[in-house]
Amino acid sequence: MGKPAAIILLYLAIIATSLALYYSDSLGIRDIPLEDLKAKYEKSHSKYIQINETDIHYCDQGQGPVIIALHGTADSLHTWDGWVKAIGDHYRIVRMDIPGFGLTGPPADGHYSRDMFVDFVDKFAAALGINTFIIAGNSLGGAIAWNYAVRHPEKVEKMVLIDPAGYPMEIPWPLKLAGMPVVRNIASLITPRFIYAISLKQVFGDPEKVTPELIDRHFELGLRPGNRKAMTGIMNLLEEHQSDPAFSEGIARISVPTLLLWGEKDTWIPPSHVELWKRDVPDVQVIIYNGVGHIPQVEIPEKSAEDVHKWLSASDRKAVKALSGDSDFAIKVIAGILVLALFLFFVWNKKTTA
Repeated sequence: MGKPAAIILLYLAIIATSLALYYSDSLGIRDIPLEDLKAKYEKSHSKYIQINETDIHYCDQGQGPVIIALHGTADSLHTWDGWVKAIGDHYRIVRMDIPGFGLTGPPADGHYSRDMFVDFVDKFAAALGINTFIIAGNSLGGAIAWNYAVRHPEKVEKMVLIDPAGYPMEIPWPLKLAGMPVVRNIASLITPRFIYAISLKQVFGDPEKVTPELIDRHFELGLRPGNRKAMTGIMNLLEEHQSDPAFSEGIARISVPTLLLWGEKDTWIPPSHVELWKRDVPDVQVIIYNGVGHIPQVEIPEKSAEDVHKWLSASDRKAVKALSGDSDFAIKVIAGILVLALFLFFVWNKKTTA
Protein backbone atom coordinates (compact mmCIF):
# COMPACT_ATOMS: atom_id res chain seq x y z
CA MET A 1 0.00 0.00 0.00
CA GLY A 2 1.43 3.37 -1.00
CA LYS A 3 1.76 6.35 1.31
CA PRO A 4 -1.17 8.29 -0.23
CA ALA A 5 -3.47 5.29 0.20
CA ALA A 6 -2.36 4.85 3.84
CA ILE A 7 -3.04 8.51 4.56
CA ILE A 8 -6.46 8.24 2.97
CA LEU A 9 -7.29 5.14 5.05
CA LEU A 10 -6.07 6.87 8.21
CA TYR A 11 -8.18 9.89 7.37
CA LEU A 12 -11.24 7.71 6.76
CA ALA A 13 -10.60 5.86 10.02
CA ILE A 14 -10.49 9.18 11.90
CA ILE A 15 -13.74 10.28 10.27
CA ALA A 16 -15.40 6.93 11.03
CA THR A 17 -14.23 7.06 14.66
CA SER A 18 -15.42 10.65 15.03
CA LEU A 19 -18.82 9.80 13.57
CA ALA A 20 -19.13 6.73 15.79
CA LEU A 21 -18.37 8.82 18.85
CA TYR A 22 -20.68 11.62 17.73
CA TYR A 23 -23.61 9.34 17.13
CA SER A 24 -22.98 7.13 20.15
CA ASP A 25 -25.95 7.09 22.50
CA SER A 26 -23.84 6.46 25.60
CA LEU A 27 -21.19 9.18 25.43
CA GLY A 28 -23.55 12.12 25.70
CA ILE A 29 -21.93 14.17 22.95
CA ARG A 30 -25.10 15.44 21.30
CA ASP A 31 -27.99 17.29 22.87
CA ILE A 32 -31.31 15.50 22.54
CA PRO A 33 -34.00 17.66 20.88
CA LEU A 34 -36.55 18.95 23.37
CA GLU A 35 -39.47 17.59 21.38
CA ASP A 36 -37.98 14.08 21.51
CA LEU A 37 -37.56 14.35 25.27
CA LYS A 38 -41.12 15.65 25.69
CA ALA A 39 -42.44 12.70 23.70
CA LYS A 40 -40.67 10.29 26.05
CA TYR A 41 -40.76 11.99 29.47
CA GLU A 42 -43.91 14.10 29.61
CA LYS A 43 -46.50 12.57 31.91
CA SER A 44 -50.26 12.34 31.45
CA HIS A 45 -50.65 15.32 33.82
CA SER A 46 -47.81 17.39 32.32
CA LYS A 47 -48.48 21.11 31.95
CA TYR A 48 -46.40 24.20 31.25
CA ILE A 49 -46.53 27.66 32.78
CA GLN A 50 -44.25 30.59 32.05
CA ILE A 51 -42.35 32.00 35.01
CA ASN A 52 -39.66 34.64 34.44
CA GLU A 53 -39.90 34.02 30.68
CA THR A 54 -39.13 30.32 31.14
CA ASP A 55 -41.60 27.53 30.33
CA ILE A 56 -41.84 25.46 33.51
CA HIS A 57 -42.79 21.79 33.18
CA TYR A 58 -45.02 20.74 36.09
CA CYS A 59 -47.70 18.30 37.23
CA ASP A 60 -50.66 19.15 39.47
CA GLN A 61 -52.49 16.09 40.79
CA GLY A 62 -54.82 15.07 43.59
CA GLN A 63 -57.17 16.73 46.04
CA GLY A 64 -56.59 18.00 49.56
CA PRO A 65 -53.88 20.03 51.28
CA VAL A 66 -51.35 21.30 48.75
CA ILE A 67 -47.80 19.93 48.75
CA ILE A 68 -45.31 21.75 46.52
CA ALA A 69 -42.43 19.30 45.99
CA LEU A 70 -38.91 20.31 44.90
CA HIS A 71 -36.42 17.78 43.54
CA GLY A 72 -32.63 17.75 43.92
CA THR A 73 -29.63 18.25 41.66
CA ALA A 74 -29.69 16.57 38.23
CA ASP A 75 -33.17 15.22 38.98
CA SER A 76 -36.70 15.98 37.77
CA LEU A 77 -40.33 15.94 38.88
CA HIS A 78 -40.33 12.18 38.20
CA THR A 79 -38.58 11.72 41.56
CA TRP A 80 -42.00 12.16 43.24
CA ASP A 81 -43.84 9.49 41.21
CA GLY A 82 -43.90 7.12 44.18
CA TRP A 83 -45.35 9.75 46.49
CA VAL A 84 -48.10 10.64 44.03
CA LYS A 85 -49.05 6.98 43.80
CA ALA A 86 -48.87 6.39 47.57
CA ILE A 87 -50.58 9.51 48.99
CA GLY A 88 -52.07 11.23 45.95
CA ASP A 89 -55.57 10.45 47.25
CA HIS A 90 -54.93 12.60 50.33
CA TYR A 91 -53.05 15.58 48.92
CA ARG A 92 -52.85 17.86 45.93
CA ILE A 93 -49.23 17.28 44.94
CA VAL A 94 -47.72 19.98 42.74
CA ARG A 95 -44.25 19.22 41.39
CA MET A 96 -42.10 20.79 38.73
CA ASP A 97 -38.78 20.53 36.93
CA ILE A 98 -36.80 23.22 38.71
CA PRO A 99 -35.11 25.72 36.33
CA GLY A 100 -31.89 24.17 35.05
CA PHE A 101 -33.22 20.61 35.04
CA GLY A 102 -35.61 18.22 33.31
CA LEU A 103 -37.87 19.44 30.54
CA THR A 104 -37.88 22.97 31.98
CA GLY A 105 -34.25 23.59 31.12
CA PRO A 106 -32.24 26.70 32.00
CA PRO A 107 -33.82 30.01 33.03
CA ALA A 108 -34.07 32.57 30.26
CA ASP A 109 -31.43 34.84 31.80
CA GLY A 110 -29.06 31.98 32.73
CA HIS A 111 -28.78 33.34 36.28
CA TYR A 112 -28.60 31.06 39.33
CA SER A 113 -28.75 32.20 42.95
CA ARG A 114 -30.53 31.43 46.20
CA ASP A 115 -32.78 34.45 45.66
CA MET A 116 -33.59 33.31 42.13
CA PHE A 117 -34.81 29.90 43.30
CA VAL A 118 -36.82 31.33 46.23
CA ASP A 119 -38.37 33.94 43.94
CA PHE A 120 -39.19 31.23 41.41
CA VAL A 121 -41.12 29.15 43.98
CA ASP A 122 -43.04 32.22 45.12
CA LYS A 123 -44.03 33.24 41.59
CA PHE A 124 -44.87 29.65 40.65
CA ALA A 125 -47.23 29.23 43.63
CA ALA A 126 -48.84 32.62 42.95
CA ALA A 127 -49.35 31.79 39.27
CA LEU A 128 -51.26 28.66 40.29
CA GLY A 129 -53.32 30.61 42.82
CA ILE A 130 -51.79 28.77 45.78
CA ASN A 131 -51.57 31.09 48.79
CA THR A 132 -50.47 28.66 51.51
CA PHE A 133 -49.04 25.18 51.20
CA ILE A 134 -46.87 22.40 52.57
CA ILE A 135 -43.41 22.55 51.03
CA ALA A 136 -41.23 19.47 50.54
CA GLY A 137 -37.72 19.28 49.13
CA ASN A 138 -34.86 16.85 48.64
CA SER A 139 -31.16 17.82 48.57
CA LEU A 140 -30.92 21.08 46.56
CA GLY A 141 -34.73 21.20 46.64
CA GLY A 142 -34.52 20.94 50.44
CA ALA A 143 -32.22 23.97 50.55
CA ILE A 144 -34.64 25.92 48.38
CA ALA A 145 -37.54 24.81 50.62
CA TRP A 146 -36.04 25.90 53.93
CA ASN A 147 -34.83 29.19 52.48
CA TYR A 148 -38.35 29.79 51.19
CA ALA A 149 -39.84 28.97 54.61
CA VAL A 150 -37.47 31.45 56.28
CA ARG A 151 -38.36 34.14 53.75
CA HIS A 152 -42.12 33.45 53.59
CA PRO A 153 -43.22 31.69 56.83
CA GLU A 154 -46.75 33.05 56.43
CA LYS A 155 -47.18 30.98 53.26
CA VAL A 156 -45.72 27.69 54.52
CA GLU A 157 -48.07 25.58 56.65
CA LYS A 158 -45.56 22.76 57.23
CA MET A 159 -42.25 21.66 55.74
CA VAL A 160 -40.78 18.26 54.87
CA LEU A 161 -37.03 18.16 54.24
CA ILE A 162 -35.37 15.06 52.77
CA ASP A 163 -31.56 14.91 53.10
CA PRO A 164 -31.45 18.68 52.54
CA ALA A 165 -28.40 20.77 51.76
CA GLY A 166 -27.81 23.30 54.50
CA TYR A 167 -24.49 23.06 56.31
CA PRO A 168 -20.91 23.26 55.01
CA MET A 169 -19.91 19.96 53.45
CA GLU A 170 -17.70 18.34 50.86
CA ILE A 171 -19.31 18.47 47.43
CA PRO A 172 -19.78 14.87 46.09
CA TRP A 173 -16.98 14.08 43.66
CA PRO A 174 -19.16 13.60 40.54
CA LEU A 175 -20.62 17.07 41.07
CA LYS A 176 -17.29 18.56 42.10
CA LEU A 177 -15.68 17.07 39.01
CA ALA A 178 -18.33 18.65 36.80
CA GLY A 179 -17.57 22.04 38.33
CA MET A 180 -13.77 21.98 37.88
CA PRO A 181 -12.55 24.69 35.46
CA VAL A 182 -11.14 22.34 32.81
CA VAL A 183 -13.61 19.51 33.26
CA ARG A 184 -16.64 21.80 33.10
CA ASN A 185 -15.73 22.73 29.53
CA ILE A 186 -15.43 19.07 28.60
CA ALA A 187 -18.62 18.20 30.51
CA SER A 188 -20.53 20.76 28.47
CA LEU A 189 -19.63 18.70 25.39
CA ILE A 190 -19.39 15.12 26.66
CA THR A 191 -21.44 13.68 29.54
CA PRO A 192 -21.21 9.88 29.37
CA ARG A 193 -24.05 7.70 30.58
CA PHE A 194 -21.70 5.80 32.91
CA ILE A 195 -21.17 8.98 34.97
CA TYR A 196 -24.91 9.07 35.67
CA ALA A 197 -24.85 5.36 36.51
CA ILE A 198 -22.03 5.88 39.02
CA SER A 199 -23.75 8.88 40.59
CA LEU A 200 -27.09 7.11 40.97
CA LYS A 201 -25.47 4.07 42.57
CA GLN A 202 -23.80 6.43 45.03
CA VAL A 203 -27.08 8.03 46.10
CA PHE A 204 -28.88 4.72 46.66
CA GLY A 205 -28.34 2.77 49.85
CA ASP A 206 -28.96 -0.35 47.78
CA PRO A 207 -27.28 0.10 44.35
CA GLU A 208 -29.19 -2.94 43.06
CA LYS A 209 -32.30 -0.76 42.97
CA VAL A 210 -30.77 1.46 40.27
CA THR A 211 -32.49 0.34 37.08
CA PRO A 212 -31.37 0.96 33.48
CA GLU A 213 -34.55 2.97 32.97
CA LEU A 214 -33.65 5.26 35.90
CA ILE A 215 -30.16 5.80 34.51
CA ASP A 216 -31.54 6.50 31.04
CA ARG A 217 -33.96 9.12 32.36
CA HIS A 218 -31.30 11.06 34.26
CA PHE A 219 -28.83 10.76 31.40
CA GLU A 220 -31.24 11.77 28.65
CA LEU A 221 -32.85 14.67 30.53
CA GLY A 222 -29.32 15.87 31.23
CA LEU A 223 -28.89 16.16 27.46
CA ARG A 224 -31.80 18.57 27.08
CA PRO A 225 -30.44 21.62 25.22
CA GLY A 226 -29.02 24.01 27.80
CA ASN A 227 -29.06 21.65 30.78
CA ARG A 228 -25.34 20.88 30.70
CA LYS A 229 -24.43 24.56 30.82
CA ALA A 230 -27.04 25.02 33.56
CA MET A 231 -25.37 22.29 35.61
CA THR A 232 -22.11 24.23 35.56
CA GLY A 233 -23.83 27.36 36.87
CA ILE A 234 -25.66 25.46 39.59
CA MET A 235 -22.47 23.64 40.62
CA ASN A 236 -20.74 26.99 41.04
CA LEU A 237 -23.63 28.16 43.23
CA LEU A 238 -23.52 25.00 45.37
CA GLU A 239 -19.75 25.23 45.76
CA GLU A 240 -20.08 28.84 46.91
CA HIS A 241 -22.79 28.12 49.48
CA GLN A 242 -21.47 24.82 50.81
CA SER A 243 -18.15 26.45 51.73
CA ASP A 244 -19.82 29.45 53.38
CA PRO A 245 -20.90 28.95 57.05
CA ALA A 246 -23.10 32.06 56.74
CA PHE A 247 -25.38 30.13 54.37
CA SER A 248 -26.55 27.97 57.31
CA GLU A 249 -27.44 30.88 59.59
CA GLY A 250 -31.00 31.06 58.29
CA ILE A 251 -31.76 27.54 59.50
CA ALA A 252 -32.10 28.77 63.09
CA ARG A 253 -34.84 31.16 61.91
CA ILE A 254 -37.12 28.35 60.70
CA SER A 255 -40.44 28.81 62.47
CA VAL A 256 -42.76 26.41 60.64
CA PRO A 257 -43.42 22.80 61.76
CA THR A 258 -40.69 20.71 60.14
CA LEU A 259 -40.19 17.00 59.46
CA LEU A 260 -36.67 15.86 58.58
CA LEU A 261 -36.19 12.56 56.71
CA TRP A 262 -32.68 11.18 56.23
CA GLY A 263 -31.13 8.10 54.67
CA GLU A 264 -28.63 6.53 57.05
CA LYS A 265 -26.40 5.51 54.11
CA ASP A 266 -26.39 8.94 52.45
CA THR A 267 -22.86 9.43 51.06
CA TRP A 268 -23.61 12.83 49.49
CA ILE A 269 -24.88 14.78 52.50
CA PRO A 270 -23.76 13.02 55.69
CA PRO A 271 -26.32 11.88 58.28
CA SER A 272 -24.17 13.65 60.90
CA HIS A 273 -25.93 16.83 59.74
CA VAL A 274 -29.06 15.62 61.53
CA GLU A 275 -27.54 16.67 64.86
CA LEU A 276 -26.91 20.16 63.48
CA TRP A 277 -30.55 20.39 62.41
CA LYS A 278 -31.73 19.26 65.84
CA ARG A 279 -29.45 21.84 67.45
CA ASP A 280 -30.70 24.75 65.34
CA VAL A 281 -34.36 23.70 64.94
CA PRO A 282 -35.21 22.24 68.39
CA ASP A 283 -38.78 21.25 67.46
CA VAL A 284 -37.82 19.42 64.26
CA GLN A 285 -39.20 15.88 63.98
CA VAL A 286 -36.65 13.38 62.62
CA ILE A 287 -36.93 10.00 60.91
CA ILE A 288 -33.76 8.15 59.85
CA TYR A 289 -34.01 5.25 57.40
CA ASN A 290 -31.52 2.45 57.88
CA GLY A 291 -29.93 1.14 54.70
CA VAL A 292 -31.28 4.02 52.61
CA GLY A 293 -29.30 6.63 50.68
CA HIS A 294 -29.72 10.22 49.56
CA ILE A 295 -33.14 10.00 47.86
CA PRO A 296 -35.60 8.10 50.11
CA GLN A 297 -38.55 9.36 48.03
CA VAL A 298 -37.23 7.19 45.19
CA GLU A 299 -35.60 4.32 47.08
CA ILE A 300 -38.45 3.74 49.56
CA PRO A 301 -41.34 5.81 48.14
CA GLU A 302 -44.18 4.01 49.94
CA LYS A 303 -42.54 4.10 53.38
CA SER A 304 -41.35 7.71 53.16
CA ALA A 305 -44.74 8.85 51.82
CA GLU A 306 -46.57 6.95 54.57
CA ASP A 307 -44.40 8.61 57.24
CA VAL A 308 -45.06 12.04 55.77
CA HIS A 309 -48.80 11.38 55.70
CA LYS A 310 -48.78 10.20 59.33
CA TRP A 311 -46.87 13.27 60.44
CA LEU A 312 -49.08 15.68 58.53
CA SER A 313 -52.24 13.96 59.80
CA ALA A 314 -51.00 13.94 63.39
CA SER A 315 -50.12 17.63 63.14
CA ASP A 316 -53.62 18.39 61.88
CA ARG A 317 -55.22 16.41 64.70
CA LYS A 318 -53.16 18.26 67.30
CA ALA A 319 -54.21 21.56 65.79
CA VAL A 320 -57.86 20.54 65.86
CA LYS A 321 -57.54 19.28 69.43
CA ALA A 322 -55.87 22.50 70.54
CA LEU A 323 -58.58 24.54 68.84
CA SER A 324 -61.26 22.36 70.41
CA GLY A 325 -59.65 22.79 73.83
CA ASP A 326 -59.59 26.56 73.42
CA SER A 327 -63.25 26.51 72.40
CA ASP A 328 -64.25 24.45 75.45
CA PHE A 329 -62.42 26.89 77.69
CA ALA A 330 -64.13 29.85 76.03
CA ILE A 331 -67.53 28.19 76.42
CA LYS A 332 -66.85 27.61 80.12
CA VAL A 333 -65.82 31.24 80.61
CA ILE A 334 -68.92 32.51 78.82
CA ALA A 335 -71.14 30.15 80.82
CA GLY A 336 -69.54 31.37 84.05
CA ILE A 337 -70.14 34.99 83.11
CA LEU A 338 -73.78 34.23 82.31
CA VAL A 339 -74.27 32.44 85.64
CA LEU A 340 -72.67 35.35 87.49
CA ALA A 341 -74.82 37.84 85.58
CA LEU A 342 -77.98 35.88 86.42
CA PHE A 343 -76.96 35.71 90.07
CA LEU A 344 -76.31 39.47 90.24
CA PHE A 345 -79.59 40.16 88.46
CA PHE A 346 -81.42 37.93 90.95
CA VAL A 347 -79.82 39.75 93.91
CA TRP A 348 -80.54 43.18 92.41
CA ASN A 349 -84.15 42.20 91.58
CA LYS A 350 -84.69 40.89 95.11
CA LYS A 351 -83.47 44.15 96.62
CA THR A 352 -85.67 46.30 94.40
CA THR A 353 -88.79 44.26 95.18
CA ALA A 354 -88.16 44.18 98.93
